Amino acid sequence: MEIGLGLIQASQQKSAGKIAEMEGKVQARQIETAAAAREADRKADLARAAASQSAAAGAGGISFEGSPLSVLQEDIRREGEATERDQLSSSLEAMSAKSRGKVARARGRGLAVTTLLKTGSDAAKTGSGAA
Repeated sequence: MEIGLGLIQASQQKSAGKIAEMEGKVQARQIETAAAAREADRKADLARAAASQSAAAGAGGISFEGSPLSVLQEDIRREGEATERDQLSSSLEAMSAKSRGKVARARGRGLAVTTLLKTGSDAAKTGSGAA
């Protein structure tokens, strides 16, 4: 009976490790999806700002050059930098989530092996492994 319980416990530990790894992968996908959504939002905001500036300049009879154009170019540059920072940060966070999942899976396997070895050792000591 001890061996049977040890096998069940080892199986549960291994399964818990696999589940933790899958959760890490799901979390990584969520992080990457959120980053893509933030990038799309920033681009939409920038497009609205550009349209607004262009409309305001046109309504005032001003050609779109000089200062308004400089402001728009600076906005585009800042948006590009923000996107790069967000992508890097999100990539690092996603890799971290995947790594934590892999570590949890390895830990589950290690615990399963330890449980099996301990169960076998205990059964050998008592001679009651099949009871």
